[in-house]
Amino acid sequence: MQVVSEGRLLWCRTPEVAYLIPAAIQGHAWLRCAFTTRWTDSATDGFNLSYDRDPHYVVSRHREALLKALGLEGSALHTVRQVHGNRMCVVDSAALQNGLADVEADALVTTLPNTALGVLVADCLPIVLYALHTPLVALVHAGRMGTFHLVIRAALGVIKRQFGVAPAQLHALLGPAIGACCYDLDDHAVRPFQEGFPDWQRFIKPSKRPRDAARPWTMSLTAANEGQLLAEGVPPTQIETVSPCTKCHHQHFHSHRAEGPTAGRGMAVIGIQHNGEPTPSTVIGEK
Repeated sequence: MQVVSEGRLLWCRTPEVAYLIPAAIQGHAWLRCAFTTRWTDSATDGFNLSYDRDPHYVVSRHREALLKALGLEGSALHTVRQVHGNRMCVVDSAALQNGLADVEADALVTTLPNTALGVLVADCLPIVLYALHTPLVALVHAGRMGTFHLVIRAALGVIKRQFGVAPAQLHALLGPAIGACCYDLDDHAVRPFQEGFPDWQRFIKPSKRPRDAARPWTMSLTAANEGQLLAEGVPPTQIETVSPCTKCHHQHFHSHRAEGPTAGRGMAVIGIQHNGEPTPSTVIGEK
């Protein structure tokens, strides 16, 4: 596997998949985390993870390749039907027995070993949560409406109530998403924030160079969710933003704003490896 340092993200490549690993997780051998790119290898653009965009066998092959690269082969990759809301799915033995196929949620959490969680993204913000004192991992899908519905606050509440892990004990990673540089919004999209968020001007601002007169505002999903994390008690030193703009860099990431309704879907993945031992395909180092 090739590994290239890109600041706080490590660009990793196997013959089957290219993906990014947050540098912040280095040293935590039990923790597996990645943000996918649109590349299957150095020359093929087409690494889509959504069953709605490609034949089932193609997407299954992509998902298996990703798990293998992360040292999670043999683990199931658990996803839910994302609806831009604020519900969290607790992935425990009971949930797995019932199945997740029809579960609607925008956040997942688990403490189960050899278990991987995934959220699909194509401009929305993936937020990874993890604790170091206990094996707990979570993923949050925070687009504009999820941010409005305070999905990160809801997720932190579930984690505290059901697992006894307070926000102050969690670490957060904010992954690749559309940036304020490209996320233009109209008055209709902005009005709910103006009416419901006293601090809305911290993360929504008038566009300096409007590309579309009907969309005179820009929004920072990262700034909005950083504020919610801080407000709920996650220490600033435990929040890491590794969020290149997916529209600016749509040559590397799937982007709905750049490509329209035909855009594929990338994925943020996090999992707990039972034995905590690195595998040859996931050894991280400088090239």
